[in-house]
Amino acid sequence: MVEELAPIGWDQSPLVRAFHPTVEQAYDETIRIQENIKRLQAPVGRSQKANDDSKGGPPSFHEFKNTFHQHPIDPSEECADLIGKCLWDIFSDNHEVLTANGYLMDLGSFRGSAGFIADFRDQNESWNDQDIGGEGYMEFYMGTALISHRTDLSPIYRLIFRRLHRLGIDWRYKHQRLSLVDLSVLTGQLDEQEGTPEVYQYDPTESYWRDKEFAKRKKEVAEMQEELDDAYRESVEQARTSPPPRTVQAYQQIYGHWPIGWPPHADQED
Repeated sequence: MVEELAPIGWDQSPLVRAFHPTVEQAYDETIRIQENIKRLQAPVGRSQKANDDSKGGPPSFHEFKNTFHQHPIDPSEECADLIGKCLWDIFSDNHEVLTANGYLMDLGSFRGSAGFIADFRDQNESWNDQDIGGEGYMEFYMGTALISHRTDLSPIYRLIFRRLHRLGIDWRYKHQRLSLVDLSVLTGQLDEQEGTPEVYQYDPTESYWRDKEFAKRKKEVAEMQEELDDAYRESVEQARTSPPPRTVQAYQQIYGHWPIGWPPHADQED
């Protein structure tokens, strides 16, 4: 796969930037991270400039460049890790991979999919979705989210889709969407099951305030979900007017048509 993706050598391939960013890329990433941290740490009502002055500004590019060092290139390991991250983008991230008979090829949750891929790379069968001790999954969790801006990963997506297409496997695009799960009803039921029987627990005053608090919580959850729905609709509209994601473009180049689910619609069913 190294030879297929980088016939002139991994160190000469643009893909090497995924793990070896240029000094300019690394500097921009560092500044962005520091700005985000300061924004979160800044006290309410305090200006960003005052916060920067008290803690010192970011390093200059010259200062950063003098301390910047690249770690050695390892073609086989980096290629394997990059393919694994791209596999997560395709098999997870809300998308669906289907057999020729329409069966869903499910690798598990976001975390479970990352663990499955880490297992395959390490040839370690100890992983399961409840294993909170293993940390190998962290290398593949959220796929290429942190590195996709460094280089064009389309060659890897095409490599994966070529193999899936050869096996008669299809892919369905699903636009990312966040939803809330309100567990307050379950919590209340568990509280009632503990202690004395329900018939002896009932107190009109306590019940009134509990119902009032429950209604308030349901209203807050509904408002938060409405905000998420609005953000989803905006995200869908932005996706429809922007170039397709690299995964979608790679699918079209290999399969000859757009995947099911693209372009996304705000009212489409999950």
